[in-house]
Amino acid sequence: MKTMQSVLKAVMAVALLASSPCFAQADSGKLIIGYPPGQSVDVVGRLLAGRLGPAMGRNLIVENMPGQAGSVALAAVAKMPADGSIMTLSASAAIAGNPFLYRNVRYDSQKDFEPIGLIYDAPLLLLVNSALPIQSFKEFVAYAKANAGKVNYSSPGNGSVSHLAMTELMRRTGIEMTHVPYQGAAKSLTDLAAGQVQVSFDAVAAAQPFLAGGKVRAIAVSSRERVQVMPSVPTVAESGLDDFDMVPWVGLLAPAGTPKAVIDKASEELVKIVRSPDFSQRIVAMGGRPRTLPASEFKAFVQKEIAHWSAIVKASGAKLE
Repeated sequence: MKTMQSVLKAVMAVALLASSPCFAQADSGKLIIGYPPGQSVDVVGRLLAGRLGPAMGRNLIVENMPGQAGSVALAAVAKMPADGSIMTLSASAAIAGNPFLYRNVRYDSQKDFEPIGLIYDAPLLLLVNSALPIQSFKEFVAYAKANAGKVNYSSPGNGSVSHLAMTELMRRTGIEMTHVPYQGAAKSLTDLAAGQVQVSFDAVAAAQPFLAGGKVRAIAVSSRERVQVMPSVPTVAESGLDDFDMVPWVGLLAPAGTPKAVIDKASEELVKIVRSPDFSQRIVAMGGRPRTLPASEFKAFVQKEIAHWSAIVKASGAKLE
């Protein structure tokens, strides 16, 4: 009898352990990424999912939903259950720029999402073809003014951050150049290196292979501070254009109505992950800058960025279907 009781106690103990939070099978959740596999946002997203999921007690599955520069994913997430199982990694263009750029964006950036936290930003490099007699930002402006209407600049596409940054740069300096949009950074920078276009703004990660080839030169950075992996390249602001600061960023959001306890927990864990040395170093290696803002501060940041980028989109006159 005692033996049977001992067996029953052991079985009950195992059952209790299996049902405890530490031993229960993790619930599944999704991290929606609005960009193709292999792009920098996707790379960071997959690293994040592998750490944030366990911290939240979930198996966080990455699902790519590319299209309309990140807006396809946000439109889908806006309609998903706000039960804490859904999060999305989004770049600033989709949140702050696309609603004013595309005619058929199907979400409200300020009403349809709960901001969780900022992860990193990615300053742009002002790039010129190395064959040009341009070594600095001031020489670039002088060259563009001396060759008004004859200088072409490339971008990864109409309405891209690269396009909008150059539009703002031209407005602030009074120079005139012709925009040549491409479908993606690779072709844009390939033609810059070949001399088909003369100038471009693009991310450090995309530009690095072309800089290494020697046919493209970086003359300025779009952020207020220099980039850690390219400390010798001055900023546009310190080169003479005060307060110029055009930097895309990436953050984590959830559908509106997601329980506050989930948002707060995810925000707390996100800050820890972004500040961890190996995670932050991976971002730095890609030319990004690790940044952390808790949910409450990130919400205010997003609202400010929407006002900032919407004004730039309107000034550019760009409109896309």
